[in-house]
Amino acid sequence: MGITSAVAETNKKQLETIQIRGFHDSAIKSLQDKRDSNSIIEAISAQDIGKFPDKNVAEALQRITGISLSRAQGEGERVGVRGTTPEQNRTFLNGQAIASADWWISTQPNRGFNYTLLPADLVSSLEVYKTPQADHNEGSLGGSVNIKTQRPLHTDSNHFVANAQVQYNDLSGEFDPQLAIFYNWTNSKKDFGALITVTRNKRSLRRDGLESWGWHEQNFNKNPDDTLSPTTNENADIKNLWTPGGGGSAIFQQQRVLTSATANFEYQPNLDWNIQLNTLYSVLNADNNNQNFLWQPSSVFARGGSISNVLINDNTLSYARYSQVPGDNSQNLPFSTAMEAIWRDSQINTSSVHLIISQQAHLWQNQYQLGFTKGGGGSKQDHTSQFSANTAFSIDTRQRKNIVASYDTSPLDAKSWQLTQARNDSQDSNDQELYLQGDFERAIDHSIISAIKIGAKYRDHQRDFIRYRSFNGAFDGIAQQLDWTLADYPATFPQGFLAGIGNQHTLKNYSYADIGALSADFADIDFIQQEEKASRFDIQERTTAGYVKLMLDGDEYRANLGVRLVNTQQNSGAYRRISSVGSEQDRFMWQQHKKDYLDILPSANISIDLSENIIARVSAARVMSRPQYNHLMPSTNYNVTQAQGQGGNPDLDPYRANQFDLSVEWYFDDAALLSFALFNKDVESFVEFKRSIEQHEGIDMTIDRPINGSGGTIRGVEIGYQQELIYGFGLITNYTFVNGDRTDSVSGRNNYVPGTSKHTINLTSYYENDWISSRLAYNYRTHFATGVGETMMDDFGQLDGSITFKVSDSFDFVIEAINLTDEITYLYERNEYAPTGIYQNGRRFYLGVRYSH
Repeated sequence: MGITSAVAETNKKQLETIQIRGFHDSAIKSLQDKRDSNSIIEAISAQDIGKFPDKNVAEALQRITGISLSRAQGEGERVGVRGTTPEQNRTFLNGQAIASADWWISTQPNRGFNYTLLPADLVSSLEVYKTPQADHNEGSLGGSVNIKTQRPLHTDSNHFVANAQVQYNDLSGEFDPQLAIFYNWTNSKKDFGALITVTRNKRSLRRDGLESWGWHEQNFNKNPDDTLSPTTNENADIKNLWTPGGGGSAIFQQQRVLTSATANFEYQPNLDWNIQLNTLYSVLNADNNNQNFLWQPSSVFARGGSISNVLINDNTLSYARYSQVPGDNSQNLPFSTAMEAIWRDSQINTSSVHLIISQQAHLWQNQYQLGFTKGGGGSKQDHTSQFSANTAFSIDTRQRKNIVASYDTSPLDAKSWQLTQARNDSQDSNDQELYLQGDFERAIDHSIISAIKIGAKYRDHQRDFIRYRSFNGAFDGIAQQLDWTLADYPATFPQGFLAGIGNQHTLKNYSYADIGALSADFADIDFIQQEEKASRFDIQERTTAGYVKLMLDGDEYRANLGVRLVNTQQNSGAYRRISSVGSEQDRFMWQQHKKDYLDILPSANISIDLSENIIARVSAARVMSRPQYNHLMPSTNYNVTQAQGQGGNPDLDPYRANQFDLSVEWYFDDAALLSFALFNKDVESFVEFKRSIEQHEGIDMTIDRPINGSGGTIRGVEIGYQQELIYGFGLITNYTFVNGDRTDSVSGRNNYVPGTSKHTINLTSYYENDWISSRLAYNYRTHFATGVGETMMDDFGQLDGSITFKVSDSFDFVIEAINLTDEITYLYERNEYAPTGIYQNGRRFYLGVRYSH
């Protein structure tokens, strides 16, 4: 359902949102809104977003209590609420769904929204609903995010804003332009208005990193020469050793160009009717290239190689020397590892059309909504070249935040690395939803009940995924015929690679390929593609929901009580592999899997005035969050190079939880607040992954398959404080403690709840007077499980800052900086002897002007 009605937004229902409009002038008004709300909600407005160095909606949300930010390539990409993963929370645009897709070739399709598509400039306010109401859309375990755009008839006519900046990234060394324009027009009668925003941002980014992947439990037998060989024998000499599948030293570079536009129209012919039409289109061109000097244990083992000089820490293979492979191995590939150069033509987009008709009919406030949203994209050209050698190499992961790789054949000896694979793959994903809803609210003259609201909603959501793989570029095909080596494509190695990562033994220089020259030669190759049927899926969800909600009012309390009923009809389609005998290739057959389920979701929110300046809030509700799309697919999606992937399970049940919330707010000054909140979520079942080794395309791969696992609890405390201390100087700070209590039924690990950082801190100091506005903001979260295998994200903190100088009534001069301390992102799997990613993204600096009239 729509979170609020258009009519309600113009009167008392506005009091159900908290809008922090900036300090000090708007603080009093926003705190008054919070005092009058009857549920636990947080928000931030466009004015305050503009005073932070936040470049998209996710980065703006990180300032809110209880929000945890996930970054990709140094940019805020997704948010989690109260210790849950981003995929377990819904994002809405003006109260309705907004479609999303991903450009990264290995990204699994999920329900999380990719916020890189939404620049902060198009936002009126951001609202985070931590406690649901019956008329709220279902689907969020932690909380839902509503992104509100401006309404034309609520904005000054001929209001114009232009924001022009130049960005500099100290790792890529590039300068990039940023431009945002806002204009609103209303007619002389003030009954029709049109509002347009346009944003175009360019970003040249670079990410330096050390990577490893495919960690799995492997058995080994001892050979007479003291080497170890992998085996599937349960009576092996060494059992269940935590072992990597591969890794490398990687340089990722990307040219991002984001173009976004909104057009909102509003018509109010009389006091009884209001019509709004909101439209959005946003496209991110995300062409990128990646060069990675690999080490590939999976190739060594698959081709008859062995390991020696083994060191084991915490049952993890932390050091080993990997042998060459026999020239006559079963795969007929006499190469042990490779240097990989990849370049991709990637793009994602999202669009929405949303019609809202509001009616005032005597005691009834009615609202009708119809809309459609569609997103899509991926990598329509994904070129890969692998230059290989048959060399022994050693891998050492004993040092924290470091991977030391040493090769007998020098990575700088370009002539010794021969082209062994050429590919041109592609992927495409579509996400779309059609929705229709009606909400009807009637005022009631009663001593306790002030209004009743009923409504219904129908939505038809579809998500599909398809990938194409070229199959004629292997060593026994095009690659061997071309007879290229790395020496044929020399290029200057980027300066400062891994300057902040590793030590003098880390591989920081190798034969670097000229992507432009490779791309030109690849254009002459006649690649033959075929559908990768193992990863194809098509999922349709049709949901029908209805609700009833009562609003209660008393002298010292306000409350809403209600129940929401939701029926979900799920139809999952994918190819099922049919194994063949002999030398025949595996065959596939399309299959459909249907699943229906009903959820009854009661909720209650009560606000009590304990005194003139102290308010207590109590909330209880049942919530649900549907499994991720890639978890529901009845198929398997894998990466051949990394020898790992994920399978699906269309019989998964949703996450379901009973939650209880309690908060106390003390308004001890005109623009000051001290708040305290407790929350508890009893989750019936989490999705877990059962990891096993499966063979696909003749390669042993690490495959994770989801199951409904054990339940658990997510409990936490939130503390918020804001106050102007003296003469324009003030603090905005919040702290969230979350404790996830559960035992993983697969691994037996305790307190492993994906997305849960035990401590999250936001600390912002600000100073404002008539000519300057400044912010210094620090965001920190402790380590958490990503939900992918057993991967953990280490503690991460980032310092950002901004200064705005008011040159005149219309002109501002802006200086902003992101990631001032150049923090390192560090991920590991199971323990720190198994690092999966150590990344440096650099600092970003912005210089610009803002014109407002």
